[in-house]
Formats: sequence, C-alpha cells, structure tokens
Amino acid sequence: MRTLYQLAQFVVDTTFEDLPQSVIDRAKEVVRDLTAVIIAGMAEPEVRALAEHATRQGAGNATLFGHGGRVSPDWAVLVHGTAGTSLELDEGHAYAAGHPAIHAAPTALALAESRDASGKEALTAFILGYEVAARVGVATQLRTAVHPFGTWGVLGAAAIKARFDGLDAEGIAGVFELAASYTIAPSFASALKGANVRNTYAGVVNRLGMLAAELYPLGFRGEPGGVHTTFGEIIGESFDADALVDGLGQRFEITRGYFKPYSSCRYTHSTVEATLALRRELDCPLRQIDSVSVETYQAAARLKEKRPQTPLAGRFSVPYVVAACLVLGHAGRDAFKSEALTHPEVRALAERVDVTEDPGFSAMTPSKRPSRVTIRFRDGTQRQATTHGSTGDPDRPMAAAALEAKFFELAVPALGEMATERLWSRLGTLEKQSASLFALAGNGEREPSKGGAMEP
Repeated sequence: MRTLYQLAQFVVDTTFEDLPQSVIDRAKEVVRDLTAVIIAGMAEPEVRALAEHATRQGAGNATLFGHGGRVSPDWAVLVHGTAGTSLELDEGHAYAAGHPAIHAAPTALALAESRDASGKEALTAFILGYEVAARVGVATQLRTAVHPFGTWGVLGAAAIKARFDGLDAEGIAGVFELAASYTIAPSFASALKGANVRNTYAGVVNRLGMLAAELYPLGFRGEPGGVHTTFGEIIGESFDADALVDGLGQRFEITRGYFKPYSSCRYTHSTVEATLALRRELDCPLRQIDSVSVETYQAAARLKEKRPQTPLAGRFSVPYVVAACLVLGHAGRDAFKSEALTHPEVRALAERVDVTEDPGFSAMTPSKRPSRVTIRFRDGTQRQATTHGSTGDPDRPMAAAALEAKFFELAVPALGEMATERLWSRLGTLEKQSASLFALAGNGEREPSKGGAMEP
C-alpha cells in the first residue's frame, strides 16, 4: 500500500525541528494530562495489583507512574495503558473515534526513559506515534460491536518502537502490516456491561505493537495488505487508505484531540453539560421530577443501561450519568464509586431517564456531538437544554487553569503537593529535559538519577 509506505517514511524522516511549535505545545499538554490520569488510575485496586505483578517479573528501567516500581518497557506500557483508561479521563480524538494518546504516550515515555533518551526524542516519538494511530483511526470505520481500544492503536505503539530501533521506511511499513495482525477483537459491550477487561485493551495492544517491531527484524512478516484487511474487512466496515496521508506534515492530528473534564465516556459529556445547566436552574426538590428524556446522537444513544452494577458500567450509562449529575451535582470520579452507584436517590432517578437517537444530531458527528435533555415535572411543566459539544473539544478547549487543576487533583494524592508541582513544572519544559524525569512520576520521592542536566 503506497500510502502506508508514505506514512512510514514520515515516521522515519520527521525530526523535532520539523515540528511546529503549536504541535509541540499541544503534545506537552497531552503528556501532562495523561501522566496525571495514569497516576490516579494506578490507585484502582486491580490496576495496583497489576503493577505489583509487573514488578515481580524483574527489574527494568521504566518507572511505573504513581507506584514507583521499575519494570521493563513492555510491562510499563501494559500497566500504564490499563491505568490510563480506568477512570475515563484520558485525552481522545473525535475523528478517529478513539484515544490515540493512551497508545502513543505510554510507549514513547517508557522507551525514552529506559534508553535515557532526551525529552526532544520522547516528544517527537510521542507525536509521531499519535499521528500514526489517529490517522489509522480516521481511515477506519469500525464495526458497531467493536471497541476502539485494542484496534488501530497497535500501529501507533509499533511505530514508536520501530523508530527507536532505527528501522527504515520499508521496515516500519512492514512492522505496520505485522502489527495489524496483532489487533484484538474488543467488544464494545464489555464497557456497557461493566466488564473491566475493557480497561486492559489499550495496554495489551501497546505491548503487542512493541512486539511486532521486535519480531519484524527477526524475519516475521505480516499479510501483504494486512492493514486494509484487518481494518477494512475484519474489525472495520471500510478503510480509506488516502486518509493516512491527507495533509500529512501540514495537519497534525494531535491538534484535533480533546481533553476530558468528566470521568465518564465522552459520548455522555454533552448530556452532562446540558443536565448540569438545567440543575443550576432548578427551583424545586428533585423528587418533583417525573421523568427525563435525552435525545442525542447514535453512538451516545446506545448507552441506555439504567442499572449499572460497576463503576465502568456507570461511566457508560447515560441514565446513570444524568441521575448522578442531578443528585450529586457532578460527573467526577466520586460519582462512580460504589457508594454513588448504590445511592437510592440516584438509582431511582436513573430509572426515569430515557435515551433516544435524534437522526439530525447523528448527522452532525463527529465535528459536533449534540444532546438535548428535557426534564418533566409532576406538575406538568418541563425544562429543556441543548448542547452541541462539551468542554475540552477543539472548539471549546479547557482553560489552562482547568487543565492544571485537573493535573493536581489527580496527582497530589499519590505524589504529594511538592512532587506534583515539580513534575508539572518539568513536564512543561520536556523538550529541555532528559526523559529520566519520569522517575518523578513514580512515588513523589525519587529524583531522576541519570541522564543530562534538567532545567527547573
């Protein structure tokens, strides 16, 4: 495939100096955000257990964020991919319909730290891995039953490892075809039903992408045309190869991503904001609410479960999210803890929330993700609010102060205030640092002990 080779050549040829400053600045924002998300996700019991298991497999040169253990890069990308998706707070990309950063950042940062690379090398690898993953995502029309984690992100991870290993364009294109065979068959229903195997999808394919780059030089080859077969016929309904190179080098996909202020599936976020807007106007007790209707776009209208049993299922339930916003006043992490999931008033209200698709709203995606929320009261009156997107979208960016507040809220419980401040500051000048600074993300106590001088 000609376009696949062109994409591989771009991965080989692009240097830090080729990158626009706006792309570098955005990449540093994403690295900051995802680092904190991973640190917070590490506190989830099953993720902590996975981290402990990883450290028992032998020492390595990559730091486990929010934990402090040192493991091999292949274990780091698995653990960090899992931690980074567990709270539904990681950066995403509407046009790719997925989350490129969770595949690119853990891989680039673990390999850079383990190889004592510069911050410039880490950032460049991250941006290029993101570009590959997002472009394959944009090119792919996934089947409805497939969850995007565990699919095209494998090529982003593979691109980063192949670049660090010095493969040429022909080799990287070959790695892409090999990596395409290592996608998994992730079920979207696993999220709807609250099965936290879903949280491992990203980490698993991060590790498989690295494996593809490791096996290719040994003589293992993928199916010729395997990228098209996998993403256009098996897990996808179609694949547009031209999207791999459309605007390549002029438009960087990382600039089209979004940040998440709410700890739930992005498909719920426009509904969250419409619901919170209505809640601010309420002048009567919640018990006066008779019913709530949500009209939204097709992907969001699938999230109809009214009785979620796990935090993950709650994050993928529009009725639950609406009820939590009305009763608790937010859709943050605490809204998905067990005490919130079993809150009598939240559960009772979720039963009275109905979700339907508005075909007109569906036609606006992916550039807009609309939602209309209507609250009907027992006295026959009603109130309604409509949103066409949510905070964090490219056209409605989160303010710098909000991103900083999110970072500190997520990182301070694990690292402490002073270590979090130090990490925030140094990540802001990552291009001037050694990648060994990621030791700071470990447990808040260890200063980086190797690599070059670091600027404050």
